[in-house]
Amino acid sequence: MPSTALPVAVLAFTAQADLVANAAAIRQGLAQAAAAGAQLLLTPECALTGYPGAAREGLAGINWCQAADLEESLEEEAVRRGVTLVLGTAAPVAAADGARPMLIANEAVVIGAEARPLRYRKRALTPLDTRHFVPGGQPCTFHCAGWTLGLAICYELRFGALWAELAALEVDAFVTIAHMAGNDVDPGTKQQVIPALYSARAAEWATPLLLANTAAPDRWLDSGLWDARGVRVSAQAEGLLLATLRPRDALDPWYMGLRSEALKRERER
Repeated sequence: MPSTALPVAVLAFTAQADLVANAAAIRQGLAQAAAAGAQLLLTPECALTGYPGAAREGLAGINWCQAADLEESLEEEAVRRGVTLVLGTAAPVAAADGARPMLIANEAVVIGAEARPLRYRKRALTPLDTRHFVPGGQPCTFHCAGWTLGLAICYELRFGALWAELAALEVDAFVTIAHMAGNDVDPGTKQQVIPALYSARAAEWATPLLLANTAAPDRWLDSGLWDARGVRVSAQAEGLLLATLRPRDALDPWYMGLRSEALKRERER
């Protein structure tokens, strides 16, 4: 359990198909976050590459060597600034082989928390995602300034078992990146349901939740922070959101008891 609050930042922006422009926006976000004293910066899902079906039609036109070089330059910048960066991107996991196409994962890359970047691959893919990505298979946690943080990406919000898995790993907060935007098969529904689900994920495990969402005009919700009660305490549509993660033990002890009971029930299943 962390003993102090964690100053954090979220860069809410709309990624383009231009990787160089995206990297420049993220680099500027790192500078602003560092100047404000944030120790962690989140970007939206596929912030470096652009999200397929939104910023770009597909992934075939990406120069993966360029993407790797830009990721390395962002790593250098994050380390220089002393900010842990959670970078939304995509990356090949297997090269093309004859008739088999290149396999690509939707990733959240944690830069600056360990000696080498940690790569979390999105496990729950939307039907659109499956046209472009292969799923990952393992959860991912990392440490930042005494906090243990658990990663999630976008559509994984819908699957409570993935959040239970992170809670069982004793995370102090959830951090999630997303492209929560686009067509809604039932217009207006996702704008109501998605924020409620984020609140529920935080509340059911008495665990703060930080979200970096795209700033695209058709987004279903803004980026923001939910505290361990499940109350949304910060929100921002676009630009750099500065917020503070506070330990759950800063709240009434009832919330610690709730988490203990939830974990006990999960382990007995």
